[in-house]
Amino acid sequence: MAKFTAKAAPGGDKLRGGYYTPDPIARFIAGWVGVGGGRVLEPSCGDGAILRHLVTVANPQKITAVELVAGEAKKATVETGVRVVVGDFFSWFEDSCHGTFDAVAGNPPYIRFGSWEPMAREPALALMRAQGMHPTRLTNAWVPFVVASVLAVRPGGRIGLVLPAELLQVGYAAALRSYLIDECASITIVSFKELVFPGILQEVVLLLAERGRGPAGIRTVELPNSDQLNGFDGTTPASVARAHLHESEKWTKYYLPSSAIRLIRRVRASGRLHPLSRYAGVDVGVVTGRNSFFCMSSAEARQRGLIKMTMPLLSRSAQAPGLSFTAQDLAMQNSANAPNRLLTIPSGIDLRRNKMLAAYLAEGELDGVPNGYKCSIRRRWWEVPSTWVPDGFMLRQISTHPRLVANLAGATSTDTVHRVRLAEDVDIERLAAGAFNSATFALAEVLGRSYGGGILELEPSECGHLPVPNPALVPPTLHQKVDELLRERRIDDALNLVDEEVLIERLGFDGDDVAGLRRAWIALRDRRRGRSKRTRPI
Repeated sequence: MAKFTAKAAPGGDKLRGGYYTPDPIARFIAGWVGVGGGRVLEPSCGDGAILRHLVTVANPQKITAVELVAGEAKKATVETGVRVVVGDFFSWFEDSCHGTFDAVAGNPPYIRFGSWEPMAREPALALMRAQGMHPTRLTNAWVPFVVASVLAVRPGGRIGLVLPAELLQVGYAAALRSYLIDECASITIVSFKELVFPGILQEVVLLLAERGRGPAGIRTVELPNSDQLNGFDGTTPASVARAHLHESEKWTKYYLPSSAIRLIRRVRASGRLHPLSRYAGVDVGVVTGRNSFFCMSSAEARQRGLIKMTMPLLSRSAQAPGLSFTAQDLAMQNSANAPNRLLTIPSGIDLRRNKMLAAYLAEGELDGVPNGYKCSIRRRWWEVPSTWVPDGFMLRQISTHPRLVANLAGATSTDTVHRVRLAEDVDIERLAAGAFNSATFALAEVLGRSYGGGILELEPSECGHLPVPNPALVPPTLHQKVDELLRERRIDDALNLVDEEVLIERLGFDGDDVAGLRRAWIALRDRRRGRSKRTRPI
């Protein structure tokens, strides 16, 4: 067994995006798009999970299906009687196909850019560019399938797709969200409290859209699980929020009542909060290439005679319980034998004179550490770059609330925690204290993205957009009070204190608005955290 463990590489179905549609979802999607009958397109039919239900609601002779994998296409044809086109969908989907279908149903493949065959990728990206989009190396294969689905249907036509919840929140889908709002008259997003794909920590949503003049009205529906689709017609008595034309903002906010959405929009436009980027830059933590090798406890560093070649390290957010990361916090990790030292080998060191270091590097070589991508591209695989010490830290992965932390320990961090570098004349303690408020918390839920495990993630660019109060308006004594409350786990008391002293007294927010922002934060937080506890049984 390897001593210095590394992440497993994706393979098999995951690598080619082969996540097959559970039967209740396939049945519902087929029924929803098949209401009007007519010509139906299935652009990535796989082994026919959705086709099996489409043939019960639409004339099989009017169904067109495409599948890249010949073996899967054969299974689908044998089981459904639909003649499946074998080949790359985007090479087949010519301009003459645009607007010729009454409906599209499908579960597009989920393939990351690097695992996507260039021969299939280029026509797909060309389609996006033709619609004025600018795909990047983050663009996933499902995105151009959505674009093609919209182009394929006539005005009034229906689009029913099974998509990753990334549709609602990732940056690379921002242009797609804008496109859908412009090109559709109505959009319903159906999500589930349980994770409905067996064995996969990937939250999915159903996109139910009708082609027409935008901006679309957006409705969200959340069901306990996919079994609840039985008898559901795709509508709900909940209100419909009219999107802004060309809106590319994340759609997580549409799980809130219309009044909360209007409040959030009003707060963002008020100018009382400013992007964090005005006061600080946020960057990733140190990318070691193999944390299990480069990060070690103080005890191990001493035992191996390497303590002088290490620096203080914040390796997990749990190691910083307050609004400051102090020398005492760092020392507390010693008793738990936690990794709180980062191996930082000086450039050009003579290994012949450092036998203990040479022995440790040899252990790493035996375990394949130099073969990892990040290590393999370095001049010397053991020299970790960019180990600078930040002014503060910011949580990257968030369970309950975002947090800025003052760095008083002279530490750096791994890429599990972001590093914060202040602009000139900005005080990290006042910035951190001011950012601990209900408005910033609520907007973090809208700006970040969550995954199946219920964790909210904020990347550096998203952190830069996070609205925070001007730190110059924050009382200088507030940081210590909030830090003490957080160490006592009195989060609500800390939040009440900052809301009152900063949002209401210093920035003039209305108390009812602050309470509304708190409710919005709690609603979005609890919604995503529920996914960490509810997994559909296999």
